Amino acid sequence: MQTGSILDRIIASKEDQAKQNFDPAEVIAIILKKLTTKEADVLQRRFGLNGVAQETLEAIGNSYHVTRERVRQIENLAIKKLQHDPNFSNLMKPIEHVVMTVLGEHGGMMSEAQLLEELFLGVRSASNDQAILFILSELVDYRFDQIGPDEEFLKAWKNKTTDIAAIETIITQLINIIAAANQPLSFVDIYNKINDHTISRSAVESYLRISNQLARNPFDEFGLQQWGSVIPRRMNDKIYLVLKKFGKPMHFVDIAQKITEVFKKEAYPPTVHNELILNKQYVLVGRGIYALHEWGYQRGVVADVVAEILKASPQPLTRDDIVAAVLEQRLVKRNTIHLALTNKQRFVRLTDGRYTLA
Repeated sequence: MQTGSILDRIIASKEDQAKQNFDPAEVIAIILKKLTTKEADVLQRRFGLNGVAQETLEAIGNSYHVTRERVRQIENLAIKKLQHDPNFSNLMKPIEHVVMTVLGEHGGMMSEAQLLEELFLGVRSASNDQAILFILSELVDYRFDQIGPDEEFLKAWKNKTTDIAAIETIITQLINIIAAANQPLSFVDIYNKINDHTISRSAVESYLRISNQLARNPFDEFGLQQWGSVIPRRMNDKIYLVLKKFGKPMHFVDIAQKITEVFKKEAYPPTVHNELILNKQYVLVGRGIYALHEWGYQRGVVADVVAEILKASPQPLTRDDIVAAVLEQRLVKRNTIHLALTNKQRFVRLTDGRYTLA
């Protein structure tokens, strides 16, 4: 069943069409023809337009045997010439409209990376990226503000009319939600904890992505930048993140394989195994199979696990009860548990067949 009015669907269709026709590189090619050869060359080289490599003022000045300041003057004059061209407004309006619409749909402010993804529907090119960034920063800067990168924000763009203080308040709430959980959260978990649901889902996602205090791990969970479970810096961080994500005991070879797949850098099984052995976060629960201690797995050999089970029980337990409890802690054969129970220095078999601690 379709939702929304016919007018809403027509508007959405037009916006999609506008995005599909969005071609800032073509607009740049048109407007550069309005400049002298030198002016066009300076802009192309300064801003990396039309596939030309981006260069410094000094490099361009050396090629023309002029000073850096003279290159800057040429650059500024060329931009002013473009802005005062009679056809400038007609060329810029469609671009302004698409960018303002995309920003508006995402809460008025987006990281530069996300904005470029949305503008080009995920199909990006260096020429289009550089073209739109030049247009936003130099030609229509009266419509948009560039923010960051700084301590608070990643490099981002916003509409001039967007209230950045309101966004800062929302981001603070998002940070507090994640910090209170003390672990990375999925977008859905975060959104469900927000007090004000008048904020759109796309706006919340945008704000999560522009904060310089937050980051997203390879499993699309958001957390604080300094957490190893968000930005893994050591092998131990990667092991923990993989086990946490898959939520079950894994063989160290499989853990190494998953780390290689997720982080795109080869992890060697012996290296992973050494980390698992040395770190108390992990418990050996089978041959080469490890689990997180925080899942409730007890450390030690099978006899140690049996002892802990009997110690926690208010009464003696049957062999079957002990086996069932141990199998929740260890991936071993039943006979291994039976053998552990024959240790008379640790366990006593009562006349009714149940077991207790010696």
